[in-house]
Amino acid sequence: HFVTHFSSLGGASLHTQTLGWGRLLYQFPLIEIGLISAFAAQVVIGIRLLAAIRKRLRKDRWHWVQFASGCYLAYFIVQHTAAALITRLFVGLDTNFYWIAGTLTLEPIKYYFAVYYTLAVIAFVSHLLAALHFRKPRRWHTPALALGPVVGAAFVLGYGGVFETATLPLEYRDYFASFPGVKS
Repeated sequence: HFVTHFSSLGGASLHTQTLGWGRLLYQFPLIEIGLISAFAAQVVIGIRLLAAIRKRLRKDRWHWVQFASGCYLAYFIVQHTAAALITRLFVGLDTNFYWIAGTLTLEPIKYYFAVYYTLAVIAFVSHLLAALHFRKPRRWHTPALALGPVVGAAFVLGYGGVFETATLPLEYRDYFASFPGVKS
């Protein structure tokens, strides 16, 4: 998934090619059902673990990093997965480069989605680093937290048309025109 997002830095064509390779695997019906089930289990188990962290009397900053990133990841996984499935299965629109690019190029929604996606990457990186830290603390864990904002910003810039202009096809402009306040 992250390889596909990194490919957005090379524009729509490279992203489409990379996405096609990934979809050969993860959009196979049984695998897709398994992935969605795994996401659901991850959110449910994660919420239970968050409750355990909240009850701890002593918490260091890594507990707070784990807690905050876990909360955001639960929110993001539910919202993003549902949006992608609804858009693809019920609206009939491909959730490709242009689906994401529309959220990052059109006003006023780009202001929400730039933060939404960047925070998701920050939460993912932070959550992984917290897990590594609790297994075996290392000095590099704290400075490595800077990877989240850097990678998140790179994704937003890639999809936002900074490296290659993201010209939305008509079907995507029409789709986003149904969002409140969006003029495509």
